[in-house]
Amino acid sequence: EYDGASFAGWQFQPGQRTVQGVLADALQLICRHEIVLRGAGRTDSGVHAWGQRASFYTDSGLPPQKFIRGVTGIVKRHVAVVAAEERPLDFGACHDARGKVYAYRLLMRDGRSPLHDGRAWQIRRPLDLSLLAAELATLPATADWSAYRAGDCGSPNPTKTLFEASVRREGPDVISLVFRGSGFLKQMVRILAGTAVEVATGRMPPGSMVRIRDTRDRIQAGPTAPPEGLYLEEVLYDPTPG
Repeated sequence: EYDGASFAGWQFQPGQRTVQGVLADALQLICRHEIVLRGAGRTDSGVHAWGQRASFYTDSGLPPQKFIRGVTGIVKRHVAVVAAEERPLDFGACHDARGKVYAYRLLMRDGRSPLHDGRAWQIRRPLDLSLLAAELATLPATADWSAYRAGDCGSPNPTKTLFEASVRREGPDVISLVFRGSGFLKQMVRILAGTAVEVATGRMPPGSMVRIRDTRDRIQAGPTAPPEGLYLEEVLYDPTPG
């Protein structure tokens, strides 16, 4: 897991502190050889993760527990390895993934929150939570999601399956918009969240999100929600045999 505010995203970038970069550096110290670390997916600068997955090859012979203690001890702050296991040689954190779960966290109050600064998008306008939940419930489908992707998204295939879109209560003033899907386009969850807020605050009429999706036109969708509210919660894989 990691605090995205402390990194310029997951993906390695020369001269920038990235999650992939600091993890690979730590692993190389432990394993004493060069490490090629591949994540299950990229997260942008400012985006957090509870459950990112990554894979690498080593012939060091060290037990998995060594990587949990060792990497976390070297990095010390902002990122931690919470689990490690040995997998078959043909396993890859990215190409074996079957889906992902993201949560977008909203703080619904006028006053600031020291505990949620940098970890939620603060909405000061009233949200109709029943309308929000109903609007999200219309979204699950296999569809072209071009209307909900960044202009510089390089994915050759905008068709993804969204299995779930729902509202989860996190506390008196906090909710999460939960999205579970086969895959996501660049900034797709943030644009979905921004558009859902437009509907829930009355700036767009009910039914707008599916209508916008069917236009495949990004201009029709709402704003891109800020990165600090987004969390990669889980990467989905087929059950391990046995």
